[in-house]
Amino acid sequence: MTAGTSPDARAASPAPRTPPPDERAFEANLALRNLDALRLECALGVVMVPSFWALDWFVIPDAVWVTLWIRLLCTLCGAALLLARAWRPEWLARHVGPLSVGFSLLVAWSIALMCFLHEGYESPYYAGINLLVLCVGLLFSWRTGTAVRFVLGIYLFYMGPLLLGLLTIRDVPAVLTNQFFLLSTMVVTVASQHHRRRLERREFESQAAQQRLLAEVQQMATTDALTGLHNRRQFFKLGEDEIERARRYRHPISVLMLDIDHFKAVNDNYGHSVGDQVLAATARRMLAALRRSDIAGRYGGEEFAMVLPETDAVAAAQVVGERLREAIAGLPVDTSAGPLRLTVSVGVARVRTGRESLLDALTRADAALYAAKRAGRNQVMRAPDPDDA
Repeated sequence: MTAGTSPDARAASPAPRTPPPDERAFEANLALRNLDALRLECALGVVMVPSFWALDWFVIPDAVWVTLWIRLLCTLCGAALLLARAWRPEWLARHVGPLSVGFSLLVAWSIALMCFLHEGYESPYYAGINLLVLCVGLLFSWRTGTAVRFVLGIYLFYMGPLLLGLLTIRDVPAVLTNQFFLLSTMVVTVASQHHRRRLERREFESQAAQQRLLAEVQQMATTDALTGLHNRRQFFKLGEDEIERARRYRHPISVLMLDIDHFKAVNDNYGHSVGDQVLAATARRMLAALRRSDIAGRYGGEEFAMVLPETDAVAAAQVVGERLREAIAGLPVDTSAGPLRLTVSVGVARVRTGRESLLDALTRADAALYAAKRAGRNQVMRAPDPDDA
């Protein structure tokens, strides 16, 4: 426990709740999807981009060797990304956004260059740009701003030679038709990116809400609602698992029973609501005094039980038991009825891993607990163990 921190300030719940989804988690989830989309785009590009070189021999035979180098550049970049997917997946996942945009722009610009080499804005090669933009809209999930910058990057590059006076328009109807379909495809792609991102955010938030609900249900099924400790069923499950581990590796393990002294008088004098406050405060102080590896549960009423791995009976009594007793008796417990001073009685027993269960050991610890009460309360007593002789 951190120095200067009150024991009552420690959270009682052993199972922290899942935090709500944030933007970083949402983006990380999308990055995995975009990574798969980039792999598919690169695979298609590596196959299709060089394959269309056969078309160049018929459409632009005069520039066929120039288009070969253009296509090889795109093919090599796609192959490099596929190799990075296999050899450096973490790096690729961190940079999947700019890499997917960059590779898509490279292919689009290469197709635009082939349009310029053919018939400029009348060239049917513009259909390849349309196909690429549509492919991006189907495969990736980008921010709307990224999608807008992507289509603007393509369009400005495509229209640049006209704006600079390097190309002229000969067939106006054909150019207008090409422009209409290209711009329409770009608008549809941006709109689909925006719509898909909204749907994926809803899906992500729904899954996160289901995970939180499942965690809450699991916590309700295994946790005592008042104290935040393990309920009796979960305590026995975890405790038996720990005893089995100690039996397998022949490590010491002990159990401890703790009972609040004169708790009935608290309920009778101040009411059950104050009694509940006392139980919750006792549980918090117990958790503050235990190790993270220790298992604590509400056994019933004002009784609490603990399993202490890697702890023999002497250490369980003289170190852990006394620390618990002092933690609870050392400071008054703040309640709605005012501060109340409490004491506890503690019973300790070593688990005989060779021949007894958790319930057997707790029964002996419980007998030691009532021996402590008969001896005057506010003390720790250890169950007799023939092996100590």
